[in-house]
Amino acid sequence: MKTLIILLFVMTFSQLFGLMTPTQVVMIPMRDGKTLAADIYIPNTITNGSTILIQTPYNKNNFRSGLPLGVIQNLNSSNFIWVVVDWRGFYGSNAATIAQPNRGEDGYDVIEWISSQTWSNGKVGTWGPSALGQVQYNTMKEGHPNHVCAVPLVAQPQTAYDSYYYGGVLEKSRLEQLDALGYGLSPVVLANPYDNVSWQYTANTTWYPQNILIPTLQVGGWYDHTIDKMLDWYPATRTQSALAVRDKQWLLVGPWVHGGTGIANVGSSTQGELSYPNAEHKSDSMALDFFNFYLLDSVNNWEATSKITYYQLGENRWNYSNGTTIANSQITDLFLSENGNLISTTGIGSDSFVSDPKNPTPTIGGATLNPNLDQGPYDQVALDSRSDLKTFETTALASDFTSTGNIVANLSIQCNQPDADIAVRLVDVYPDGRNMLINDGIRRMRLRNGYTQASESFLQSTQIYPVNVELPFVNYTWKAGHKIKIYVSANNSTRWDVNLQNGGTMYAAGDTNTATIQIHHNAINPSKITLAGQNLVLGTNELIANDQIHIYPNPAESEIHVSVPFDSYVIYDLKGQLIQSETLINNQSIPIDNLKEGCYLLKIKSLSNDEITRKFVK
Repeated sequence: MKTLIILLFVMTFSQLFGLMTPTQVVMIPMRDGKTLAADIYIPNTITNGSTILIQTPYNKNNFRSGLPLGVIQNLNSSNFIWVVVDWRGFYGSNAATIAQPNRGEDGYDVIEWISSQTWSNGKVGTWGPSALGQVQYNTMKEGHPNHVCAVPLVAQPQTAYDSYYYGGVLEKSRLEQLDALGYGLSPVVLANPYDNVSWQYTANTTWYPQNILIPTLQVGGWYDHTIDKMLDWYPATRTQSALAVRDKQWLLVGPWVHGGTGIANVGSSTQGELSYPNAEHKSDSMALDFFNFYLLDSVNNWEATSKITYYQLGENRWNYSNGTTIANSQITDLFLSENGNLISTTGIGSDSFVSDPKNPTPTIGGATLNPNLDQGPYDQVALDSRSDLKTFETTALASDFTSTGNIVANLSIQCNQPDADIAVRLVDVYPDGRNMLINDGIRRMRLRNGYTQASESFLQSTQIYPVNVELPFVNYTWKAGHKIKIYVSANNSTRWDVNLQNGGTMYAAGDTNTATIQIHHNAINPSKITLAGQNLVLGTNELIANDQIHIYPNPAESEIHVSVPFDSYVIYDLKGQLIQSETLINNQSIPIDNLKEGCYLLKIKSLSNDEITRKFVK
């Protein structure tokens, strides 16, 4: 099982056919006198050619089952020489272990060695996903003159606090998987649960767009856990890299997962429970065009390629841009309201659920990285039967709506325990009833004000607290007839650590507390999600509410009138408390002389069964 996982992690093909023999198996000398193990693959048509270098911590021998970019075992179909090297301290290079390796220097020394070989023409490009992508950035930083270009997939160089603690919550399952793969990161990560000087130093020293001296094709996936950081990093390379290559940075984002824990990977058609045939092998074809241009001097017009090629989820088509970002600066708010509604006006009332850490809400797909968890878009409908969460959804959309950017849930939360987590999942409700996950996020309430220890603040049961749960960047279109829906819970396990809700030391054993969590969604304490887009058109009731319904006079003294007939109404105060209600037939006026002075919310049901909410003043 583990061998299969590693193979899937590093390769972009779907079928393995046995083993092929490297042309050479060598030990490459490093500057400190140690050596790294490498396999060399030279097509029989090449005597002096360009090289694609892959540096891996997952055993170079796995590539004997086949090479990427469609080569598989047909080595002689390739126009490149391939060099696959085990990282220092891993597999064939285990004897070169040192306490703090500089993998960029090792990459530099490997390129230096390649450039001196008789079969090399001195041009070296690099390729690889995840850790194999991050090491390319380490190598770029060293600036070897023969490092001509790079294709890092689902990777960027920066390591920061939120690389492991998303929203202040440890991404437990991914850290466990990294430990299983030999990185041994848990002691350091768990010793630093707050954003401190150690994290800040690491973040600063691993952020170096100014050191990018070569063209890159950066490849990401909308269902990948690195997408947020990739979309921070790419604009920086467009504006801060060496001046000569600022217009030679490309970005490809497809409907892909990170890979490594199932059949889906970057460039495959199947992703979770969905399929994207028009995205299959796109990462390979673009990488080959890129390498052909920079390593083989092919006249293929590569530099006319749009700077950003990105997949429109929901519409399932490719889009193109020459900007530095595709983020939409316009926003639309949808407010949580009673009866599980997401509406365009301020909501009413509140909802509550009980969170038991001994029975946490389970992870179902998403941007995971662990063989025990599904990865990618999965139907969340099984969660609807659970009592430890609340759902809120729109009416069916009257037209398509696209959000491009980070979606944020701004919630008003009350809890009877000193700490809890708030987890939000964003889904597309299909007309056939599927609730397909788009992405998700989480926030630890004690760290709602910031992630430093000084920012830590525990909850008082009588207080209502605003908390922001930010979801990863996404480019998604909900089609007409579909619904926008969120799940709000206190867990997403085992992807993220389960909060014991006792206010004790984080990530230490202790007793669990059951928490009652209340989501307020009224005018005084609103809750909403903010979408990165505009022109959202909900179903019929929302169209009427926005365009045709008026209350007059407003302010009023003894009676208010409504511009359309209705058959029932409810009046709430701004805390969401019921003040007055009545069922009428074909009425257009409401007596309010018994109300105290103040602001109120009127909710009516029209004769066509539309529900409309309006604010008025007595």
